[in-house]
Amino acid sequence: MQYSIVPLITLDGIIAYNIVAGPLDSEHFLKFIKDHLISRGMPFMNPYPSPCSVLIMDNCHIYHGEQIHQLVKDENCKCCADIYGISTLI
Repeated sequence: MQYSIVPLITLDGIIAYNIVAGPLDSEHFLKFIKDHLISRGMPFMNPYPSPCSVLIMDNCHIYHGEQIHQLVKDENCKCCADIYGISTLI
């Protein structure tokens, strides 16, 4: 069986993670964001431009849905995404 892991990593190390049987999809990632960031009021993030105010994600398409970006924006934080090889602050 194949597993996928989604870690929440800060400069202090891994502070939350989720292990999913099989490949990770946007539904699982959105649930992870809601369960570990949003439902707790984003305790590990601060309003932008404070320290720990940017959520950095790679270019995997499942990370870049409008719902995910809106959840982060609603918390006054920012997403940094590597889209088409260009780092973008969203």
